[in-house]
Amino acid sequence: MSQWSSILGHQRILDVFEQAIDSGRMHHAYLLTGPPGIGKFTVAHAMAAVLNCTSRPDSFAPDCGQCSTCRRIEKLQHPDVLLVDPPKRQIVIDQIRDVQKACVSAPYEGRYRVVLINEAHAMTEEAANALLKTLEEPPDRTMLFVVTDQPHRLLETIISRCQRMRFGALDEQLVADALPRFLNSDDDDDDPPQFDQRLLNIAAGYGEGSLGRSLAMLESGMLEDREQFLSELFDVDPRSSVDWLDVAEKLGDSTEHLEQRIDVLTVFFRDLMLFKRAEPDRIVNADLRELIERRADDFSLDAIIATLEALMSARYRLRGHVSAQLLAEDLVDRLRRPNDRALDPPA
Repeated sequence: MSQWSSILGHQRILDVFEQAIDSGRMHHAYLLTGPPGIGKFTVAHAMAAVLNCTSRPDSFAPDCGQCSTCRRIEKLQHPDVLLVDPPKRQIVIDQIRDVQKACVSAPYEGRYRVVLINEAHAMTEEAANALLKTLEEPPDRTMLFVVTDQPHRLLETIISRCQRMRFGALDEQLVADALPRFLNSDDDDDDPPQFDQRLLNIAAGYGEGSLGRSLAMLESGMLEDREQFLSELFDVDPRSSVDWLDVAEKLGDSTEHLEQRIDVLTVFFRDLMLFKRAEPDRIVNADLRELIERRADDFSLDAIIATLEALMSARYRLRGHVSAQLLAEDLVDRLRRPNDRALDPPA
């Protein structure tokens, strides 16, 4: 669902694009940055349709979603819309060379040839240098949208040749209200399933303004299982190293598995911190209030802050090639001896 009219939030950025189309002053390359799962690629994809929609006049108008061009762009089947995506964690030079070859000629059908580079930080050094040549000598009637949540991993020369559009987190209530629409997007039933609004609000809190993360948490079933997961974790005898190693093995059995549980632990420890700071109204896990109250005395405020830093570091390191099992073992050791390790730096 990438139509202009379906985009959630980001009105300031949408206004910039609309004014650029109206004035005829589109930049040849845009760098879309911001947290993951907030709609950066959705906006880029929708722009491809807006630019080429056959129903659009010379001024700005949302894509119609009905013409052949819009329908093919929605499915990424249009010859003038090229997607560059990391198939195996990397975007390689051959993918950029394919783009360069396609851009030598004029667009086949549309007003513009649009190149969508998703997760651009995954480019190899050779691919990044090849893209730089294209940015230095942009082909006529070609628009590039470079999308990333890690702009610090891009060449400064690439960043300087793009117009940067910084996306912020979405309003959590906006995410909570939108979740049923996306959860039902593939459901043709006339009577779509109903969702617990309290759970939707909790999912939005876990997503921290990211629709993608909120959806992933709901679809994983982790929200329904978090109380059991947390209770089992904190009920392990801290004196039993064997039991804690068993917990670490289960926790780190896969990167995806660990990432979801890191999210649960991160939000739970933030809730502990808010509870200890007498800010209970801001707690995300409102339905786990009893568990939060019961565990608050187990952790000093310093231990909570140190654990949160370790969890955030672990989430970041999971994006690389770090062993999920080693990360899980370090996190479990912190949870086993939280106050003893409060002053230890995150791994």
